Amino acid sequence: MNTGKKQHGGKKLDKKIKLGHKDKSEIPDQTDEMVKISKAELDDLRKQASADSEYHDKMLRTMADMENLRKRLDRDRKDYINYANREMISDLLPVLDNFDRALKSVEQTEESAPYLHGVEMIYKQLEELLKKQGMEEIKALGEPFNPHLHEAVQTEETDSCPEDTILDVILKGYLFRGNMLRPAAVKVSREKKPGEGEQL
Repeated sequence: MNTGKKQHGGKKLDKKIKLGHKDKSEIPDQTDEMVKISKAELDDLRKQASADSEYHDKMLRTMADMENLRKRLDRDRKDYINYANREMISDLLPVLDNFDRALKSVEQTEESAPYLHGVEMIYKQLEELLKKQGMEEIKALGEPFNPHLHEAVQTEETDSCPEDTILDVILKGYLFRGNMLRPAAVKVSREKKPGEGEQL
């Protein structure tokens, strides 16, 4: 009895296996078939690909032109702001000069000390504000004369320092963002010539 049941179960299993397994000849071939197109269709595809490539190149050139335009506009805007600031600072230089002259000309006494202190504070505040905008004072006193930075308006013969040394600053000079705004007007030393009767 037990042997018969096992054989009957084995037949069912064999049947299932046969139903699940198909012959390879029955499976359709899924390999890609070569698509046949005419020469006219091939030419059309080539033209379309060429047109797409041309449009892509035009788009890239347009994007590059737009970026260059943006950079140029940004540069022009900065140049305009710098030019406007330069003109404003140039117009304020006489005000700085007047402050400087006032501080040098007034004798400091107990009575004038508070007045001078107040004027000096205003002068320094204005000077600091202009420095933040790009103004820079040209170093002059005690420096060697530099024709690119200084303008010699006076000379003095002396043997206390080398020739072409700046002895005094008549009018302060300034740079704006590294460019000349106004040269410093200065007094320059000259080699002292021996007087009559002196031996060389």
